This record gives sequence, structure tokens and C-alpha cells, in this order.
Amino acid sequence: MSGPFGGPVGGTVTVQPSGITLVATAGEPVMMAANRAGYAWPTICGGHGECHACFVTVLDGAENLSPVLPYEAEGVAQIASAAQPGGQQVRLACQARVHGDVVVFKRGVRPAAAG
Repeated sequence: MSGPFGGPVGGTVTVQPSGITLVATAGEPVMMAANRAGYAWPTICGGHGECHACFVTVLDGAENLSPVLPYEAEGVAQIASAAQPGGQQVRLACQARVHGDVVVFKRGVRPAAAG
């Protein structure tokens, strides 16, 4: 099966609480899939893994995201310990690459402004 640009489909990303569903190509970061689909994702650094504003809470399918690399782990350590009840995994949407279906929680994802 092919994705929107001819690459293999990695999976779907459902963003709660909005209910937006994105189709990601294999290995595509969550935030890039949203941007490609016409959605603005909260970020300050533009997806370079520096600001940590893009973080998501993974509600389901954490095993379908790329492994957490040391660089990302450093970035989410404080967020995860301070803000996430129930042991839910926190990832940076600019670094977490999709390899299957996943459900994440992120407020502020919205259609990108035209023009």
C-alpha cells in the first residue's frame, strides 16, 4: 500500500481531543504528517527538537513509534515526570516516527492558516 506521496504507509495518527486522523508514511515524524496534511502543530523551534513544545502524550500504540533516542529522552524527561499521570509515554512529535497506528493527545493542533 502506498502513502500520499507514493511511499509506504506507516500508519494512522489520531490526535485527541480534536479527533483529527492523519495518514503518515513509514518513518515520518508525527508533526511532519500533520503539517503535510495541512495542520499547524504547536512548536517554537519548527521541529528541530529544541523547544519541546510539540510534545504529545501517547494514549495508544506507543510500540508503533520509533524508539526514543537519547537526544529525545533528555528533552522529555522533565515533561514526563512533571505532567503525565498513569505512566503514559511522552514523546516529541517532531522526533517520534510512525511505524503503525497510534493515538496521541495534543491540544492546539488546528488547520494551518492559508497563505
